Amino acid sequence: MQLTQRIVVVDDERSVRNGLTNLLQSEGYLTDAFESAESLLCDEAAMAKAALFIIDVQLKGMNGFELFVNLTRRLENPPGIIISGDGEEGMLQQALDLGAIAFMPKPIEIDTLFEYIRDEFSSKAAP
Repeated sequence: MQLTQRIVVVDDERSVRNGLTNLLQSEGYLTDAFESAESLLCDEAAMAKAALFIIDVQLKGMNGFELFVNLTRRLENPPGIIISGDGEEGMLQQALDLGAIAFMPKPIEIDTLFEYIRDEFSSKAAP
């Protein structure tokens, strides 16, 4: 069953980007994938249609935190999950301070990821 929620994945590692989009699609979500913050920011339609953003911190060019700040200026309360392979101390708090739903270290715990996604979408659907 295909769901109507569209999830945007931004990661400069092709294997991570493809793996996440394939996984999300196998669960029925629509996806868009971008290798850089700049490529997403140039696609107004993708930003407008997105129900959730999954953003890697370490991107070429603008980093994931800067991208999320940029999204919060353009969109009203964009839901985002920040991911990173560098799990530096303080990244979790920085992500939450920016308004992200969660910070997840790589490799991503898939069950936890889907739990965050389901929680976000069910909270939006609740009256």
